[in-house]
Amino acid sequence: MTKILKISLFSAFLLFSYALQAQIKVKSLPPPKISYLDYLFNDNISQRKIIPLNDGWKVKPENGTSGKFQATIPFIFEGSNTLVFERDLTISKDEINHSIIKLGFLGINHSIELSVNGANIFKRTGGEIPFELELPADIIKSDVPNKLTIKVNTKLNSETTIPVGQRFLFPKNSSGILRDIYLKIIPKTNISSFKFSWTLDSKLSSAASNLSITIDNLNFINRESLGKEGILLKFQLSPKNFSGSTYTYDFPITVSNSGQFNNTFTFNIPNPVLWFNETPNVYKAELSLTVNKELIDKETKEISFFKIDSGEKGLTLNNIPFSLKGVTYIVNESVLVEAGSLEKLKSDLTFIKKTGFNSVRFSKFYPHPAAAKLCQEMGLFSLVELPINSVPEEILLRNDFRLRAVSRFKEMLDSYSTYSNSNLWGLGSSYLSNSVITSGFLEYLLKNNSENSFYTYSSFLGIQKERIEGLDLYGMELYSNHPDKVNQLLEELTEQNNSVNYFFSEVNYPNYLGSSDGYLNKNSTESQAKYFSSIIELTIKNNFGGFFINTLLEYSGDFSSLYGGYSNQNIYKLGLFHNKTNNNNLVYKVIEARLNNSGKVTIPIGSSKDENKLLFILIALGLSVLMAVLINTRKKFREDCSRALFRPYNFFADIRDQRIISGLHTFILLLVESGAISLFFTILFSYLRTNLLVEKLLLSFGEPSLLTVFSYLAWNPEKSFVILFVLLIFKVAAISVLVKSASLLIKTKVQFASIFFMIVWSLLPFTILLPVELILYKILTLVSFNTLVIIFLILFWLWILQRIMKGVHVLFDVRRFAVYFYGLLIILFLIGSMMLYFQISNSTLYYITNSIKQYNLISY
Repeated sequence: MTKILKISLFSAFLLFSYALQAQIKVKSLPPPKISYLDYLFNDNISQRKIIPLNDGWKVKPENGTSGKFQATIPFIFEGSNTLVFERDLTISKDEINHSIIKLGFLGINHSIELSVNGANIFKRTGGEIPFELELPADIIKSDVPNKLTIKVNTKLNSETTIPVGQRFLFPKNSSGILRDIYLKIIPKTNISSFKFSWTLDSKLSSAASNLSITIDNLNFINRESLGKEGILLKFQLSPKNFSGSTYTYDFPITVSNSGQFNNTFTFNIPNPVLWFNETPNVYKAELSLTVNKELIDKETKEISFFKIDSGEKGLTLNNIPFSLKGVTYIVNESVLVEAGSLEKLKSDLTFIKKTGFNSVRFSKFYPHPAAAKLCQEMGLFSLVELPINSVPEEILLRNDFRLRAVSRFKEMLDSYSTYSNSNLWGLGSSYLSNSVITSGFLEYLLKNNSENSFYTYSSFLGIQKERIEGLDLYGMELYSNHPDKVNQLLEELTEQNNSVNYFFSEVNYPNYLGSSDGYLNKNSTESQAKYFSSIIELTIKNNFGGFFINTLLEYSGDFSSLYGGYSNQNIYKLGLFHNKTNNNNLVYKVIEARLNNSGKVTIPIGSSKDENKLLFILIALGLSVLMAVLINTRKKFREDCSRALFRPYNFFADIRDQRIISGLHTFILLLVESGAISLFFTILFSYLRTNLLVEKLLLSFGEPSLLTVFSYLAWNPEKSFVILFVLLIFKVAAISVLVKSASLLIKTKVQFASIFFMIVWSLLPFTILLPVELILYKILTLVSFNTLVIIFLILFWLWILQRIMKGVHVLFDVRRFAVYFYGLLIILFLIGSMMLYFQISNSTLYYITNSIKQYNLISY
């Protein structure tokens, strides 16, 4: 259906929606069976001490009156409240004098304030990215408990936070301390920064390497005690999971007066063993600091050598033709922890690898750092990206948002590079393609992080034809677009020799029905399998850069979804599997066969089913029969209907003059009209139940209750009809009360019953729609008549409005112009006030404009 109709219906729907206040719910999750800290830091414990701080916490609401309660980490809560976490921390005098004390977080959502012994020392937003901070030695007390206080706030907004408040198909915003907290004790003189980068030559026989390091507190070393060996930095590269050569490089260090040493060492590594998806060869890189041969500090990383490039023949990995064959992996943090955390990550990623995928995209959230490390070890590229999605151009232009995005991107690069270097870095998703503002924003992000060497991508709606400086790959998002139309786009790109740097970043096809008799049933398991198979075939046929199926598992979000399917738990039915992987799934079998060229899996054709629900026909038929019986058996009712429809002025005058109008007939007419109007909206809501534009328009208001109500009504037509029927009866009564209240401002006094009768008989034309409603759903599904439907509906609603205003004009004997002028003024004032409120609070107009632009780009 075209967007004008959807916008009109959306405006009408707002009258039936209301805001729901969120209440805080807390959830302390069991600790993982296998420690993430052991897995992540096992190689860095010789000179550095890692102490878990997951136990012994006390939690309370910031402004609550209730007392504190015990909690362990991970700890998740729902709601917009701020929680305060407190814990005692005892550190010895020797540790304070001879060590640097750091506090580490693997993930906190969303913003935190940290204080030690009552002194605020740190604030941060975007705490989902792992980070560490140094605890000031002058604030920490030795050998006595130090009070550690963490204030966690989950609130997101529409303009400044990343992600923004309006989150389309985002996983649930699990707020709280999501992952481990730990204490890291490192030597006073320590390696504070360790960055390793390389460039492979064209023959892949040599890696020109750069080792950038920073050493702090060298002034704590007694220069007079330095022997002939002095201070030495040793870099050793040794195979971790394969047999091969070990490379060792020594760099003498000179102590400066400042006590800090910064340098970048360059050297060549001959014939490094390369990392492939099939053979993920990983090196263990050790950087050791020694004084007179005594080990002072050591830091370890895992390094893999590979080269991604693009040329006329397409993408290459280590000079071998390559394409991204991936799946998005989105999982709710609470589900991950409850399922065993590290074990579930390993299980899911192993399944992805065995299926034949070579890449995993962590979309719309920051993944656990262990996930990136596991991907490198398993031979999977991990696509880690900023959770920026569908942000309007007006906000992308703002300097504060740009600065925050630059900061988040740098934090993401620095943090996840510590755990893996087989990452591709994403700048966000659902950007407007070929937008000057979007291109400028992405170029700004890349230029302000140009000192790093990395491979980048961004995901667009439509085809981004103009090149963006610094961006390597351009993603295209598909939302159930017909494969034939997708093929036309790919052929155009191929003819222009322009398909090399493009890939399908997100291939969506929801499965609402489950198993059916064949793929002719839309949004069934069979049609989902057919769709994914077709897209994979098109990717191979057109030598496209790759694809990412969205998504491995179904997941839940904060907002109900139309496109993602209705669920009481807001579960988005986009996954290949519900909540657990298995080998018996038809969609899995089809994809696995395609990826591994292991033969063809038969997908039954079946037979398509008529979408026109029998409920709509029966209700429309029943109301039509009731109306016909009344007209043909009651002469007075027939005459009243004729006069009210064709001579409304005279009819409303009769009501004003209190001439005989049957109250019973009026009440029955009200029931028929309420049924006709309810059925009309029920049919439209049902038709729009999977529509992307309607969902994004509702999402633009930033109120989860709007989508919850609409989604419920759209996906439950039987209940929708009953609810709307009751609401409309009360609405007619409410309008009558409002008109009666407004009449107090004028001299003419009219009885409430007359006003009520006038409103009911003004709505009489809705009974004419009953025969149309018999086939309305069928007409809408044909699409080709929707322009005529839009024109008809606009004129029809204007007619209804004109009839009500004429009734007010006649009943109260006031000037027609005054009624029309002030009536329209009041309507515009109410709509304008509502939009102004939402614009101020949630930038709604920006998001509505952006939604319409997005819909134009994806509706091909």
